[in-house]
Order: sequence, then C-alpha cells, then structure tokens
Amino acid sequence: MINREEILTAAQSYNIITFDVFDTLIIRDVEKPSDVFRHCYGFSGKYSRIIAEESARKKTERGEITLREIEDRFRKKCDKEIEFEKKICRANPEMLEVYNELRGMGKTVYAISDMYLDAKVISDILTNAGYHPDGVIVSSEFGCSKKNGDLFRHFMKEYQYHEEEILHIGDNRESDYEGAGKAGIKAILVPKHKDCLKYRRFSYRTDELDSFINHGLNGIEDSMQRIGYEVVGPMVLSFCQWVHKKCMENNFERLYFLARDMHFTFDIYNRIYRDDTHYLCVSRKSLRNARNNPEEFLLYLKDEGVYGNVAVVDTGWVGTAQVEIEKYAKQIDESTDLGGLYLGTNVAFRIRKRSKRSFACIYSSFAEQLNCELSSAFLEVLIGSQERQVISYQNGKPVFNNDSLDDFHSAVKTGAEQFILDWVEKKDNKEIDPKDTKKPFERLFRNPHADDIEKMGNLQCDDIEVSKIITYGGKEKYKGNHSAWLHDLSLSPWKGGFFQKSFKHYRFLLGIYLAANTVRNALIDVKHIKRDRLE
Repeated sequence: MINREEILTAAQSYNIITFDVFDTLIIRDVEKPSDVFRHCYGFSGKYSRIIAEESARKKTERGEITLREIEDRFRKKCDKEIEFEKKICRANPEMLEVYNELRGMGKTVYAISDMYLDAKVISDILTNAGYHPDGVIVSSEFGCSKKNGDLFRHFMKEYQYHEEEILHIGDNRESDYEGAGKAGIKAILVPKHKDCLKYRRFSYRTDELDSFINHGLNGIEDSMQRIGYEVVGPMVLSFCQWVHKKCMENNFERLYFLARDMHFTFDIYNRIYRDDTHYLCVSRKSLRNARNNPEEFLLYLKDEGVYGNVAVVDTGWVGTAQVEIEKYAKQIDESTDLGGLYLGTNVAFRIRKRSKRSFACIYSSFAEQLNCELSSAFLEVLIGSQERQVISYQNGKPVFNNDSLDDFHSAVKTGAEQFILDWVEKKDNKEIDPKDTKKPFERLFRNPHADDIEKMGNLQCDDIEVSKIITYGGKEKYKGNHSAWLHDLSLSPWKGGFFQKSFKHYRFLLGIYLAANTVRNALIDVKHIKRDRLE
C-alpha cells in the first residue's frame, strides 16, 4: 500500500505535482501490458505486435515512438488497442484519493507518461477514471522519455517551471525515480501492485477478472476480507447473474430466496436487479413441523404468494425444500409448477425428474455432483446467514428459535460485498462465468493456507449440531482414540483445514479420503438412478 501521509507531507513544499500514468494513477485489468495485444489480435497476433514495436524502436531516430510507427511495421491499424485500453483502464483507488486531496490543497497537477499512445487518448483514459489534470505530457509527442530525464526537461521548458517547484510521483524506479532525479526533480517512488492471489491463478481465459481481483486485494489487509473478495464475492455475483438470466428465460413471476443460506445472496440480488424477489423463511425443521400443522404453513405461503409460476433459489443440494413447498403450493393453486434455481446440487438427476424447470448453476454434471457433496456444508457456512432458525409457523408468520450463531464471518461477507460493488460499478456488472468461480473455492476447501485456517477455523455451522467448521481437539485427544477423530472429522465442514491440522502430509491423506468418499457417493447415486428408472 502507498504511504499516503508521506506523499501529502512532502507535497506541502511543492506547487507542482506530476504523476506517472500507468500503474500509478491508472491500473489495467490485465496481468501484464502485452496481454492487451492478445485480447486484440489473438495469440499469434500478440507476438507479431510485439515484434512490430521492437522493430519500430530500433529504426526510429527519435527517443520515443508513436502508434503510427508501430502500425507501419505491424501493417494494420491498432484502433482495437485504443478501444481495449479505455475498457480495461481504471483509477488506482489509493492514488485517486491522494490526487483529490492534492487538488483540495490547491496544487497544480500534471500527468507524465512514457507511452506510444498520444496525449488525447491518455487524457480520455484519465478523464474516464475521474482524473482531470492541468496537462498531459506523453513521450511519443516529445520524442523522448523519462528514463534519461529528457521528458521532464521538456515539460519544464514547455510550461516554464523550475525543478525546485516540482514533486514527481511514480512506480518505476528507473523512469520515475532516477529519471526525475537526473532532471533535478524530487521524486517519491510508490509500490507496484503485487500478486496477492492465493486461490486464483492468472489465466488467459480469466485474466481480466483475476487482475481486477488482484488490484482490489492490494488495498485489503484483513485476511478474511481477502477471502471474501477473492473467492466468495465472485461466486455469489456470478450466481446472481445466472439466476437473473434463468428468471428471464423461464418467465418466472417471482423468486423466493430460501433461508438461511440465501440471505446474503438475496440482499446482493436486490441491489442489482429489479425482479420481484422475496425471502422465504423455511428450514428442514419448520417443514417437518408443517406436516403436523399444515394450515399455518399454507397461510404463510399464501400471504407470501408462493404459488403459480414462481421459483425458489437455494444453494442446493438435494432440492427437498422445493418438493415440500410445491406440495403445499399446489393446494393453493393446482397449476403451480415450482421451479428451482440452485448454486449446486449433488443429485441433479432427481431434481430434473421432479421439475423440468429446476437448474443447477455449478456442480451440475454427474462428476461435479460427487465432488460438491463433500464441500456443500463448507460453502453454506461461507455464504449463509447466522440468523435464528425458523422452527414453525403461527398465525401465518414464521416462529424462530431463541438461539443464533455468532457471526464471526461478517468479515468474509464484507470482502465479498466489496468485490461485488466494485465489479458492478467499474465493470458495469459484466457477466462472470460461474465455472470461473468454482476452482478458487475448491482450492480454499482442499488446500487452504495455514494462516487462513487459524483465522477461519472458528466459523460456526449447525449442519448436524452446532460446531466450528474445524472441530479439532488436538493430538492428545485423538491418541489411541480413532473414533473421536472420525467424529470430529464428520462435524468439520472444512475437510481440508481439518486434515492440515491433523497430519503433516495432509494432501495425500485428504486425497485418499476424498477419493474414497467420491466412490461411495457414486455407488449411492447409481443405486438411486437405477431405482428411479424402475419407478
């Protein structure tokens, strides 16, 4: 993170502040600048574009080249680059804050960049990002660069300033710090955005998303918020986008997000979309109690409008709630065909048999279903609510128990919410492929970092009974008592964290455990498939 106070204190002694543009005022949502060429021209075109620029630099008699010179060697127009640069460039939030404070102090501010693009394009990029400098100085127009100090000298000559009046701020040691020094200008070096990704991997397929997340992580210190920003936020947002798309395709009149797992998702969905949405208070316990007193449950469903062409939204995994609710909803309106929109399900074949309008966002194939059953409880902890559980219905209203879990994972949700708001605002809610959010979650579940285990191990769940997501009793407790270890393992939704605390070579043993459970689940599912076919 930049030292904001250092910059503001130093700036008090100077009337003129100059900023580097790229990686200082502006950040690009690509892993490296050459990725712009791949997006514009493809893999082969990327290297042709790089060679064209290198050739132009070797043959120019000026100190810097222009985009026109590159186009002459590339033998095609580079307008795509300009369009794409404007699309992926956005303000560095930390530097935008510093910039605004300097403006508030009455400082005159300029942008100075070593770049083949012209000043008009750079000005447009800066304006789109919220910057309005007093001038833009670009190396391509002056024919010299910052590295040897010449661009700074041209700037002072052009605007008739003296070096003692100017403070320069940039991220490149050679160009911004040493180059400014060669021109006699005081400079402050700010840190580059480093690779902060733990559970994502930079990929040509997702580099815009990966880079966006990495830039956001550079401003977050809390480790649990970082998990929310990197893992949970993208998954929840992509699910909301998918739900909205399915709602439009199937013309659902109303959507019902089921308690308690969908509370956070319901809140996010309502911020983004204007669909007719409701939060439906149901639980396994309340549905069981409804069998003894169906009139009260029917009254609740009728008041909420749960009948007709509607759908429930849930994490999954078996779809029991959908089946139970539809049974009662048909008593209100016989034409009810309750749809289901699920984040994931490990028995999708059964859900599809129950309703042709039931869909799974991720974990929808047979192989994925076997995989997700092991991590479903962990996912529910990350995105679910710790509110009180509904246990029955009275006078058409839900009745809750008196206990609620400690909301230790509010920091995770804070990070997730921050990502979602950033993406929706800065990327205009560009669609995120749900498949691109699955792998980071699986890495967190199977191969967590040790510091994250310590931070997140106290998160609570009440799947079987109220417990921590890692119920680890210590080696002394398990010594000679394998049944206690197996019991705590069954209570721990975070299997990867539990195995890492238990064994040194946890990855190998976790792999065996997961493989054994996958085979077991496959045999159970095949048995159900055969039985359903006979029926």
